[in-house]
Amino acid sequence: MIGYDRPLKPEWIYKTLKLVEPGKKPEDYYDAYNEIAVELTGKDGRRKTRTVLFRSFIYSFQEKTKIIENNILISLCKQKDYEYMKPILLAMFILDYEILKYFTQMYFKIFDPTQSISSTALTKKMTEAYGDTEIVKRSTRAFLKTLSDFGIIEPAGTNTFHQINKSMLTDEQVSDILKLYASVKHTKQIDIQNIDKSILSYYNFPDLSAVAHNFHNTEWEYIKGIERGLLMLL
Repeated sequence: MIGYDRPLKPEWIYKTLKLVEPGKKPEDYYDAYNEIAVELTGKDGRRKTRTVLFRSFIYSFQEKTKIIENNILISLCKQKDYEYMKPILLAMFILDYEILKYFTQMYFKIFDPTQSISSTALTKKMTEAYGDTEIVKRSTRAFLKTLSDFGIIEPAGTNTFHQINKSMLTDEQVSDILKLYASVKHTKQIDIQNIDKSILSYYNFPDLSAVAHNFHNTEWEYIKGIERGLLMLL
């Protein structure tokens, strides 16, 4: 997908995925979503954010859109609590939008952990790569708002944000993010030594080799080589 033009709060995503049931029609949950996204005052705003949510967190896992099919995120949201799920939901944005992957790479290239985030500097880098279009600028603004709602940054001025200290992911959260990565990529093999770590980079995370060993023979078979660490999902 090219543009990410509507910021989503993590609680909207979590509550919606926790609520929906595979086999039901998406429209069965439209009114329920309106009750979840109560901060949005306009009907059009609710509809557009619902479209983004359903497109990225439900439809991207299935070929048709008439009936909701089960996916890893729906299953996890029914099993895990909200705080556990936030990093996994954030990883999905980066997996689903190439522009947000590039945004994340630029974010950590430009700013170190002690610096404030400048939306002006990020927008400049984004437009240099994707063109000086409104959709690129809107995507940058929208994802900064989303990062703020996820507790990664906080507003400090009109065009600046303070970085909040990174929280530490558990081995289990990293395992679920890796399985999400495999699901999105339609693969049963993950090379953890060469994986794009932007899906984890807004958090501190344990050594991936240690995680691989921890879940060896339960979630995957871990095959370690000189220049690769291959997970073969079970």
